[in-house]
Amino acid sequence: MDFYIFVIGVLLLLAAVDLIVGVSNDAVNFLNSAIGSKVASYKTIILIAVAGIVIGSVFSSGIMEIARKGIFYPQHFTFEVILVVFLAVMLTDIILLDIFNSLGLPTSTTVSIVFELLGASLMAGILFSMAKNESINDIWKYINFETTQSIVSGIFLSVLIAFTAGALVQYLCRLLFTFQIEEKLHKFGAIFSGFGITSIVYFLLIKGLKGTTILSKSTSKWIVDNTWLILGILFLISTVILWAFQKFGKINPLKIVVLAGTFSLAMAFAGNDLVNFIGVPITGLLAYQNWISTGLPANEYYMDYLQGSDVIVPNYMLLISGIIMGMTIWLSSKAKKVTETEVNLGRQDEGEERFKPNAISRSVVNSSLTFSKIFGIIIPSSVTQRYNTSFEKKKLKEATQTQDTPAFDLVRASVNLVIASIIIAWATSNKLPLSTTYVSFMVAMGSSLADKAWGRDSAVYRVAGVLSVIGGWFITALIAFSVASVFSFILYKGGQTGTIILISVVFSYIIISQIRFSQKEKKSKKTKDRLKVLENEDMNTVQKYQSLVSTAVSEIATSYNMTLDGLIEGDISKLEKSNEALKDLEEHGYNLRSKSIKYLKSLQMNDRQVAQVIVMSSDFIQDLTQSTKSMSDEALFYIKNLHTISNPKFLNDLKILDEKMEEFFNLVLVSLEQTKNENFETIKKNRNAVRSFINDNLYTQISNINAEKPSTKEGVLQTNVFLQSRDIQAVLTRISKMYLKLYEERVL
Repeated sequence: MDFYIFVIGVLLLLAAVDLIVGVSNDAVNFLNSAIGSKVASYKTIILIAVAGIVIGSVFSSGIMEIARKGIFYPQHFTFEVILVVFLAVMLTDIILLDIFNSLGLPTSTTVSIVFELLGASLMAGILFSMAKNESINDIWKYINFETTQSIVSGIFLSVLIAFTAGALVQYLCRLLFTFQIEEKLHKFGAIFSGFGITSIVYFLLIKGLKGTTILSKSTSKWIVDNTWLILGILFLISTVILWAFQKFGKINPLKIVVLAGTFSLAMAFAGNDLVNFIGVPITGLLAYQNWISTGLPANEYYMDYLQGSDVIVPNYMLLISGIIMGMTIWLSSKAKKVTETEVNLGRQDEGEERFKPNAISRSVVNSSLTFSKIFGIIIPSSVTQRYNTSFEKKKLKEATQTQDTPAFDLVRASVNLVIASIIIAWATSNKLPLSTTYVSFMVAMGSSLADKAWGRDSAVYRVAGVLSVIGGWFITALIAFSVASVFSFILYKGGQTGTIILISVVFSYIIISQIRFSQKEKKSKKTKDRLKVLENEDMNTVQKYQSLVSTAVSEIATSYNMTLDGLIEGDISKLEKSNEALKDLEEHGYNLRSKSIKYLKSLQMNDRQVAQVIVMSSDFIQDLTQSTKSMSDEALFYIKNLHTISNPKFLNDLKILDEKMEEFFNLVLVSLEQTKNENFETIKKNRNAVRSFINDNLYTQISNINAEKPSTKEGVLQTNVFLQSRDIQAVLTRISKMYLKLYEERVL
């Protein structure tokens, strides 16, 4: 009995952990539109979502249908086997959702829990049936295949419906409002927003309050019976109120729609998807309470209780769950990462593309372009002209401010929320299973496509991202089923020892995963912080890029020194550390170059000299990084593969080179930090001395290769060090020379 108490305690602890990892992934469903459109400050959006989550938790139906009997028939399992199934499911769910959170990919907690229950119960059923010497045909009595098939088919059918509906409605709304929404908002804004509010309330009535334990049955019945009357009255009232707000309060009615939609989706999520996180542990707890009252052995008591009775979670547990989820939304960096993925895939303008194009994405885009050309031939030119006028975008804001501009406007945000609400409410009223994640994501992607957010410059990247997410959904089902089956086998066959080991492994994984994610986030933050100087309003453009170059030169000097030290000492750790730093600099150089091109778009034509500084500065950083990285790669490869340097003179030359290059780096850094470039003559003299040393030693190394016949790898290493050092020294000189010219012309 003590062991079963321990297992129940672990299940309840896993429930709290699953709430955290689960809501971190599902938060994208209700945060995407509000955050992407920047309808309000981030804190305001989160507060509204948290309020929706907490209230939705209290209004939850509390019925653990899927966990109780939706996937398997509990009356055929003993209490002992039921615990094996539930523990396998929870351990799998935490690992699976944490993987997707760390990758920043949205997935379906409904699909994961369904396939985990299916895999764990099927494996447990097979083992249990074998233990009882039953025939192979008896195995199928344990699984509710009809319900499972209905759930899976409904979920994936909703993907197609959501994408099509999102694209079609967004297309029509954009034709109506165009991208100059201020001009059309005063005509159609109140009516459109009134319809949006009505749809959202309908969603709440049907989905959010369905089966709640707070409202009485008579009240719930009255609401359902009079739904259309309520909605009609609400449409009239909300339209009038929103018109008054717009007319007299100068309030954009679309903002109210987006915020209300965020609240309602958060509320419905908490009210209905809560079962995905706490359903299994709470059902296990109630099953334990039922078993303990019988006095029968755990391996003899069959769980008819779960088949015949509603398992309802107490309201205080629902409230605690809501509070945990609310705190997670507020604090979780993984929730932000998942939301960022979906927002960036739907971004209206160009941005940093996270996903790399592949053959499938290129094929999809190419086919779409061909179809578009055929469509253009069929459609009359007058219609095409009207279409192009409606989709004419405003002038982009200054490129340096793109991080502060919304990813998309309030029209698209409203469509995302309203269409998702309608589809989910309609499916719920018709008792059709679906995934809120899949619906929300596909509506957002459909509206992005209709809004021409996927242009020629970004389409292959965005399509690759969408395909990656959709592929992840299928992987979710496969991993959930497979891992839960394996865990169920280990728990069933391993007994208490296997259970304790498996629990320890899973918790260790979660701790290690969190540590690695934190390290990755720090690295990502450092990359973004490098470009923050571009937002400094106290500096002009040339000063900003001078600062960027100075910082990059300093970091490259450190990596260069560490590379030579690691090579001289044969220290792999130094070489690896230097190589990692240079990889970060490579990414920084790519980001800076992309940012610089966007920056150029905002410059006046007479800013020719400034434009040259922008282009040359990013190019200098890239050249320096490439040369140093090439040297670092060669050195790391050589030492990592246990090669030795046979020529002691080469090692001595490396020490001298390191000293000379360090002095040269410092001279250039001083020149970049001064308000006037007085030491350029010193730099030139030092450059000549360093260049002469490099050229002499390069010739010496070439002679040694001819005379002493060292290994090919050693010869490549020796020449590479001096060749790349010469390139680095040449770029440093060009940097100093460019900024000297700027000083003389009083640009700085």
